[in-house]
Amino acid sequence: MENFTNERVLLQDLIDYAHKNINNYLVIIVGNVVGITPHENDFHADTSITDEYYTLSQFNRISSCLQKIGFDTLCYFDEMDFIHDVLTHRIRNNYPQKFIVLNFAQKGLVRGRKSLVPAFCEMNNILHTNSNAFACSFAREKYYWGLCLRGLQKTPEGWLYDNIADDWVAGEPPKDIKVISKLCNQSSSIGLESQDSVFIYGNDTKEKIISLSHKYDQPVLVQECISGKEVEVPVFFDGKTAFCLPPSGINIKNDCVLEDKILTNDLRCHGGFTLFDFDEKFPNESQEIKKRTIEIVKLLDMQGVCRVDYRIDASGDAYVIDINCNPHLTETSSVYKGFKYLGMEDYSNTLLAILGLTVKRAQISWVKI
Repeated sequence: MENFTNERVLLQDLIDYAHKNINNYLVIIVGNVVGITPHENDFHADTSITDEYYTLSQFNRISSCLQKIGFDTLCYFDEMDFIHDVLTHRIRNNYPQKFIVLNFAQKGLVRGRKSLVPAFCEMNNILHTNSNAFACSFAREKYYWGLCLRGLQKTPEGWLYDNIADDWVAGEPPKDIKVISKLCNQSSSIGLESQDSVFIYGNDTKEKIISLSHKYDQPVLVQECISGKEVEVPVFFDGKTAFCLPPSGINIKNDCVLEDKILTNDLRCHGGFTLFDFDEKFPNESQEIKKRTIEIVKLLDMQGVCRVDYRIDASGDAYVIDINCNPHLTETSSVYKGFKYLGMEDYSNTLLAILGLTVKRAQISWVKI
């Protein structure tokens, strides 16, 4: 197993930096919560946009942990309420500290919705834990960042079916290739309703793609299916220095070699999969994908805590299948697991490191604090 001494030192520096700033910042937690955040717009389908929301207990865990550390916190379950209170000076008039917005909000169905809070914060010189608005939007568009990375990183071949034009954007997949059909700009496996999302493409399967596109009123990415292992790599980037946490491999039914099995929405939401220390089990492959992850986050300017996901085939070739500028931070996430693998399993370490990174980023960016 790799010695992660350097990563521990870097994380501890961020944790210490956050401790030094406890009295200087109010942490405003902005996130969507199942059963509390109103969702007037949703898919008329088998999966819901709320599958990406946190539970109330997960939200409260973050808030109570920060309060126990000593941070003052203010909570919003709806990003529009937060924006309203900033614009009407309600927050400014009642709290003397500077602000850090810990954001995991994404209400609605509008494409690019994850960029709303980062863009608003930067326009108002408020620190936030996310990447910039462009990176947050671009990371959601799997087809387009796949084109951007092609030639620089291994990515599966992909084809886009546009729900508005009701046609392929730049040609359709060749016949008899094994593919996976997924919504182009969603996460948490929304739209991946079953293992049937993996199939051999042919004339008789095109209707399945059209149906999925109409069902969710979304563009559909049809992607070459990479058979093998799946791994998530969390990474910290302050705009200058990037480093990875130990990656987490995916186990489905106690099998780390997934072959063609995928993380369906049901598995994501209701269990049926586990995470394991990928570096401990596959150290050589882990070392390679961490190097590639750092190259990707620097190229796309994915600052803050982010995540890059891979499928690794039988030959050891790793293909980028997803990038995420706003990964979940719960105690079941690969971000937290990375801390746990390093022996830093106290949940406060995860939150403190992210806040320390946020303040540090401000020292080397254009944001005025």
